[in-house]
Amino acid sequence: MPTLTLRDVPAELHQWLKEQAGAHRRSLNQEVIHQLDAMRSLPASRSDADLRLARICAIAARTARLPVLDERPEAGILGLGADGLPR
Repeated sequence: MPTLTLRDVPAELHQWLKEQAGAHRRSLNQEVIHQLDAMRSLPASRSDADLRLARICAIAARTARLPVLDERPEAGILGLGADGLPR
């Protein structure tokens, strides 16, 4: 496989990549490859808002597959009374 070396990566971007890698249980290298591959599949004409929406949709799709661990109704979790207002 080819090798790619990145130089002068902004500290903020490096930190974000490290956080993403940790959150996804991937190495930093694996996370960079994953992010680049995800960007490759998006049309080049997308705006920043479209990219954010695409990321949100991807997160929603992943979280929808997670098991429900709290069986309380939504109102109970949010602390809402029978009238729909906060208690």
